This record gives sequence, structure tokens and C-alpha cells, in this order.
Amino acid sequence: MIDVKQAVQIAKEKAVDMLGPARYNLEEIEREAYRSRDVWSITLSLPKDLAHLSTVAKLYGLSDDPLQYKRFLIDAETGELLAMKLREVASQ
Repeated sequence: MIDVKQAVQIAKEKAVDMLGPARYNLEEIEREAYRSRDVWSITLSLPKDLAHLSTVAKLYGLSDDPLQYKRFLIDAETGELLAMKLREVASQ
């Protein structure tokens, strides 16, 4: 069984491995079930790459949030990464 600190560390390591080096911030921690397995759901934020947005998108504020959010589902028993998902944030 892994504890929450270990789950966060695994999520950060996997983020660097898959997404490259960036400044990852811890946003949320939840315990939930995923495909009948007990998991830690760790949400990390990282800066968006705004260079690919068009000038029109920038003018209309389609890039208001400079961050993107990724959810890492870590098996609470083994520490295995089961999934990485885009975490959509509800508009305010």
C-alpha cells in the first residue's frame, strides 16, 4: 500500500517522463475507484504552451487560464500508473 506522499511523487515523476520537464504544481488529491481498483487521483498543473494559439484566439481570451491540468490515477496498492487524463476545469 502506498501513501499519499508516494502517490504524489510517482505522479510528478511520470509527468516529467511523459511530458518533459516543467514546473508541476499539486492541485488536487482524491481517493477513488477506477476500473474496480482503489486509486489515488493526483491532479497536477503545468503551464500551457500558448505559442500554438492563433492571434485571434489570444485576442478573444480563449487562453484565459495559462495552466493545463493533468490527472494521474495511481494504483493505491502497487503504485502503478493506471491512467493520465486531461482535467477539464469548469468555466467560472
